[in-house]
Amino acid sequence: MTDFRSYTAEERASFVAPACEMCGQHRHVRWVAVDGGDPPRWTPRDAGCSNEACTGYRS
Repeated sequence: MTDFRSYTAEERASFVAPACEMCGQHRHVRWVAVDGGDPPRWTPRDAGCSNEACTGYRS
């Protein structure tokens, strides 16, 4: 999620979250709306690892 690309609703629905570098489980993604888009667009933001036992986990 290092790129600054924005996604449409169709692309957002098929987005595959990246894996955690420490444990391999998927990372949570928080979607942020981009202003002024028609159709509406979103950018993914990393919200931490989904594994509670991982040091990369964020609640």
